This record gives sequence, C-alpha cells and structure tokens, in this order.
Amino acid sequence: MPKNWSSQLRFFIIIAVSVIFFDQVSKYQAVAHLTRAFEIPTGTAELGFVEKVDIFLTLRHPVRAEAVSVVDNFWHFRYVENPGAAWGFLSGAASWFRTPFFLIVSLAAMAFIIVYYRRTTPEQRYLRLALALVLGGAIGNFLDRVRLSYVIDFIDWHWYDKATWPTFNVADSAITVGVTIMVLDMLLAGKAAPKEKTTAKAKGST
Repeated sequence: MPKNWSSQLRFFIIIAVSVIFFDQVSKYQAVAHLTRAFEIPTGTAELGFVEKVDIFLTLRHPVRAEAVSVVDNFWHFRYVENPGAAWGFLSGAASWFRTPFFLIVSLAAMAFIIVYYRRTTPEQRYLRLALALVLGGAIGNFLDRVRLSYVIDFIDWHWYDKATWPTFNVADSAITVGVTIMVLDMLLAGKAAPKEKTTAKAKGST
C-alpha cells in the first residue's frame, strides 16, 4: 500500500459521504412532505426531530400524500417505493430472493469500486470523481434496502401523460453522473493513447 494512500482517499471519501448525506436528507424530506408519516392527531404534542428521524429510519410503507408539482406536466415530487432496481428490474420477484440479491450485488459493486479506485493514479482525477459518485449513490440506496427492503424514490419526470421517466432519487442521479463521467473519461483516454504513441514514435525517429 502506498505511503500516501490515506491522503489519496480524502477526496474520494468526501465526495462519497457528501452524496450519501444529501441522498438521505432528501429522502427524509420526501417522507416528511410527500407522505403522512409525521402527521399527528389534533391536540397531540408535536413530534421532535429525534422522533421524526426514528420514524424515517424504521417506518415502512407510510401513507402517501399528494404529489408536489415543480413544473406542471413535466416535473413532480412523488413518493414511490421501489423494491427493484432501475426500470423496475426484479420488482415483481419474491422478497426472499429480491432483497438478499440486491444487497449482495450492492456489496460486490462497492467492493469492486474501492479496489478499482486503489488502482487509479492521481492523474485520473475524473475517473476518481466518477467512482466516488457511484460509490456514494450505491451506499445511499443500499442503506434504504437494509432498513426498508426497498428504495425511496421521489423525483418524477414526465412529458404530460404520454411519457414518464422512471422515478428516481439523488443516489440514482449520482450513479448516473458517475457512470457518464467514467465512460467519457475512458473514451477520451482511448483517443489520447494513439496520439501519445505517434508522438513517442516521432521523437524516437529523430
């Protein structure tokens, strides 16, 4: 292990933890404003912050409230419980199979990302950023699955009533951005490699 490994991890950890933090806070807000989880009977003492956090962490399947429109016919905040993956993958599978499957896949993916990061160099800044975003997003959704057996989604993009993008969350966004950066970085690195070889050959022939 390189002597400066801990310092190289700092940026990686900050980005990943930031994604996890904003993901969980946004999901807390989704439960607070898009469900009736924090509603109390009239005349009852108002819930404290600690009690609300406890409800957020432990309550499954809260009663949904009405969606909140951000941009009419295009963007709503809507509480959705996703037991599967993107595009509803395995959402209809039995819970005894689905939950352990996604937990194992998530753990394997997180382990792969950490190992992959250790093999990167300081010059691969964009790749490291991408890996941190993907790891943070993976952990954010993993935490949901561990405590709830489903993932909380709440960002609903659609085109009137004709086309709807699968409801997603901050963790999904981080994963998507991270994968996009990773692909672009690999494509740019692939284009740069032939140029470097050509330059090296030219220098060698002089």
